[in-house]
Amino acid sequence: MFSPLPAVPVPPQPATAGAPCAPGVPSPPLVPDYRVTAVRRTWAGLPDLLRRRAAAHLGGTVSAVRSAGGGFTPGFAAVLEGAGSERIFAKAAPETDSFIYPSYLREAEVARRMPAGMPVPVLSAAEQLTVDGTGWQLLVYEAVDGAMPGHPWTDRELQAIEASCAEAVRILKGFPRELAGEPLAGDLTAVPSGFLSVADGAPAPWFLPGLTARHAAGFQELLALCPEALAGEAVLHGDLRPDNILIRSGRALICDWNFLGTGAEWTDWVSVLPYAHSGGLDADAWLQRSALTRGVPARHIDAFLAALLNYMIHSGSQPDVPSSPQLRAHGRHTARIVYDWCLRRNAV
Repeated sequence: MFSPLPAVPVPPQPATAGAPCAPGVPSPPLVPDYRVTAVRRTWAGLPDLLRRRAAAHLGGTVSAVRSAGGGFTPGFAAVLEGAGSERIFAKAAPETDSFIYPSYLREAEVARRMPAGMPVPVLSAAEQLTVDGTGWQLLVYEAVDGAMPGHPWTDRELQAIEASCAEAVRILKGFPRELAGEPLAGDLTAVPSGFLSVADGAPAPWFLPGLTARHAAGFQELLALCPEALAGEAVLHGDLRPDNILIRSGRALICDWNFLGTGAEWTDWVSVLPYAHSGGLDADAWLQRSALTRGVPARHIDAFLAALLNYMIHSGSQPDVPSSPQLRAHGRHTARIVYDWCLRRNAV
């Protein structure tokens, strides 16, 4: 559930999104543009063998490369165009990247086993190659003519996302259990609590100044409810957010199945709602509109939001990652919008 936090040394920290800057130096934006968060390996930076293998899926010629701007990893990811109208979406990473390479291996393993009818881009090929003694993972998908939701958010987009979340839960009921990952509740409750110290009177995180001791204590109580609230056997995407979704012809396709987990069937759906709420949609009305959440106790929804908030506080407080300069800004932004929705829900 959710991507693990990459371990990085703690260098002198540059200005981060929303942090005070020196006079005359503009502050980075508080809200990341999820269409342009990635700093990726270039096509020219791939070994010749990788380029030739990718080109082979286009008849041997790559005439244009359009890098994927969304995401938070440095792995190569781009739409490749052939000499004619052929197009593919290719991803690649070397084993020297200890963070992204295992996730691409996992993605290949999972995507191969996706049942028919799943709302996902179709995997065409997955190849493990060796170049100068270094292993590489190459993934080749269909190129999707679609758009990331949220620019701006619309009820039609959210309806498509809800439908695909419900469809995925139904179809994945027969998914191999050995590939389904670990329970969501265990992953989330393993994250160190960012609420305890604030509840005891310590300052709130600098990017969440409104977090009071009373609210922190309430969120801590909700964290304790997570094992009960998130219990379930549904197979979940585990890291669903706008940049992992493409809307094509009114259908939401869910991408990047690297971090599967198990738990309550509504959690993927609810993990998207803070972004829609921040974009002006009525997320609470959607909780009642969806069969996934209509009968779920409000305290269980709140417990999941508290765990998501805690995860994002923890992530947003970590040192910046040079290969993913927007990752911590994403954590801080998500913490703010989850907190805002929780207050409007009177969760604490």
